[in-house]
Order: sequence, then structure tokens, then C-alpha cells
Amino acid sequence: MRALTATLGCLTVLLCAQGALGGNYLSQFDIPADAEYIGSEDCAMCHDQPGEFYMHSPHAAARGLSIPGTDIAGCEACHGPGSIHMDEGGEGFIIGTELLGDLDATGRDAMCLQCHLDQDVHYATSPHQGTGVTCAECHAYQAHWGGYEARPAADFRNQSEFCLQCHAAVSAQFRLPHRHRVLEGHMSCSDCHDPHQGTEFSDWSGVNDGCLSCHAEIAGPFVFEHMAVEGEECLNCHQPHGSHHPRLLNQDGNGLCLQCHYETAFAADDNWRLGGVPHGGLLAGEARCTDCHREIHGSNVSPSFAD
Repeated sequence: MRALTATLGCLTVLLCAQGALGGNYLSQFDIPADAEYIGSEDCAMCHDQPGEFYMHSPHAAARGLSIPGTDIAGCEACHGPGSIHMDEGGEGFIIGTELLGDLDATGRDAMCLQCHLDQDVHYATSPHQGTGVTCAECHAYQAHWGGYEARPAADFRNQSEFCLQCHAAVSAQFRLPHRHRVLEGHMSCSDCHDPHQGTEFSDWSGVNDGCLSCHAEIAGPFVFEHMAVEGEECLNCHQPHGSHHPRLLNQDGNGLCLQCHYETAFAADDNWRLGGVPHGGLLAGEARCTDCHREIHGSNVSPSFAD
């Protein structure tokens, strides 16, 4: 039974891969019927500069990589069959810069995803898909493409600085007084964000899973659950990248709590009553809600989250 389940799982992945974006790459072009695949050896005779780079890249022909399920490998995996191009001295059909330049971002991504099937299955939900950002924007230096402004990851002290080339606003947040220590190298963007796969934001198990994978102590379960934690997003109270306020709070002081815990009776003429309890004396002298309600994420002993 276990073997059958594993087999069905593999077949599901294979069928998804076959029907996904990458499998349609070469079909985007009108490849002549008499064009044949001849291998990459002759390409470097004319294209010496990309050939030299390609020789030392992750896609080097010596590694024996090919499009899964085919014998198409090397230069021809991206540029199509080279026989006509070779026979006509470089003037015949090839999927070159002109044809590639006519593709939209999705079409260009298909070139990479025809081999990187593990990413193809998930990339449709990625935060980059549909934004005009292509694989080449980040991975140009792993092939021989040019014309992209992003500097290679090797130019930076850590992986996250590579991401911040585009995400400049986040870079500023990482320089606020209270922040996740990303620029210092204690963690990276990929600890929370998968650039190739999206996050499910529709319920509690989505965005919060990333936070709770590190902050397990506040995940519960608790006898007394704080509804804001049980059914809402951590982002309702916290800025994930950086904040002017301690504990990455959206705002400092009692105003954060009172966004939800506000009642019409909360007024001076009713002694600042909340939940049937007068808070006038409790909040005097700039006291904070968390001075009493310390276990704010949940408690096993107090329904009011007292210490």
C-alpha cells in the first residue's frame, strides 16, 4: 500500500509537471520540421565568450544535463535545434535574441522551468510570478544572459543583500531601531520568504506559520487563547521587518490594544471601564496594558492573560 501511494504521488507530480508552464517552452516557436539537434560542441566555435562562461556554469555540458524525458541538452535546450543554423553559417534558424526578446515574462520563465520542474509546480503562486520579474532577473549570472541590472549574489556579504537590490523599502526597515537581524547575517530573507513559492494567506495557518516556526513559545495551544492570536495574523500587531517600537510592534503604548479592545463605556465619566472593570486607576500614571496583561499571546492560568 505504501509503495502504491508513493507511485501515485510520483505520477501526480509528473502529470503536473507535464502540464505546467515549463513543458510548453519549445512549442512557443515555429521550429522548422527539418531542424535537428546536433549537440553543443559546435556552438562555441563561433560563440566563444558565452561558450567559455557556459563551460564553468551550473549548466555546463560536461555535467550531462538535459530536458527531463528527452535527450535535448546544452545550448539547444534553450535555443532549439542547431542544425540549420550551423549549416547556413550562423544565418539559419535558431532561437536567438530576437525570438527570445519577443517573449513575455511568462514565456521566458518557461525556458528555465522546462528543466527545473520542482519549481515549475509551485512558481504560479510565487510572489514574483506575474510581476514582470523573470528567472533571469535573479539568476542571470548562472547562465550567459546579459542586460540585467541585478548584481550577482557573490558581490554581497549575505544572501539577503542580494534580494534588497529590488526591495529597497524593506532595506530601510531593516535599519530601524528594532528589527529582525537580517543585514547582520543572523537570518535571511529565505527564512520567511520562498522566492519560488507563495504563502497561503487565507487563514491562520498561512502567514503566521512563518513567524511561529521560530517563535514557537507563543504558538500554544493555551487554555485561554487570545483571539487576536488564535484567529488573526501576527501582522495585526507586529511589523515583520523592522519597527520604531520594541518587539516590532505596529505602534507603542496602549493604542495598539485599544484598536480592538475599545468600548463605548471607555470614557472618563465612566472611569475608563473596559470589560466591566474600571481602568481609570489602573491606567493612571502612563501605565501600560501589558503591565497587567503580560501573557498577551495566551495563558494557561488566566482568562485575562494576567501574569
